[in-house]
Amino acid sequence: MEKTPEFSDDELKLLLVAVRHMCRTFAGARLRDPSLESYTALYDRLFEKLRGMTGPLPAGVEGLIE
Repeated sequence: MEKTPEFSDDELKLLLVAVRHMCRTFAGARLRDPSLESYTALYDRLFEKLRGMTGPLPAGVEGLIE
């Protein structure tokens, strides 16, 4: 049976920011090494999954993570 951790809305929002930050961090490396694209797709799926679990975001945060 798969366990699902419980996160508060604030924890989910922090995870969203962290996932988006990782994508930006690897942007330069992706240009040099196309094999990193699979990680980009994984981070994008994770971001969308977390975004679906998160409540409304403050307007300032919404613009930062998109």
